[in-house]
Amino acid sequence: MCDFEEFLFSCGHSIVKLKSHCHFARNDPKHQCFGVKVLRNSWLQVEECDNCKTPRATPQPQQRR
Repeated sequence: MCDFEEFLFSCGHSIVKLKSHCHFARNDPKHQCFGVKVLRNSWLQVEECDNCKTPRATPQPQQRR
């Protein structure tokens, strides 16, 4: 059973990351896990995810005609 963590962002999006491989996945050459995936922690984040934050971080210059 591989362990995962979930990160919940203020924009409503979430990502799941691998925390640790199980015994079988550690010994498999491709780290494949065929067992149950266990969500160990869910972390609330006070900021938006990178996809939501990026477009507003770099405002587009307005062109004059």
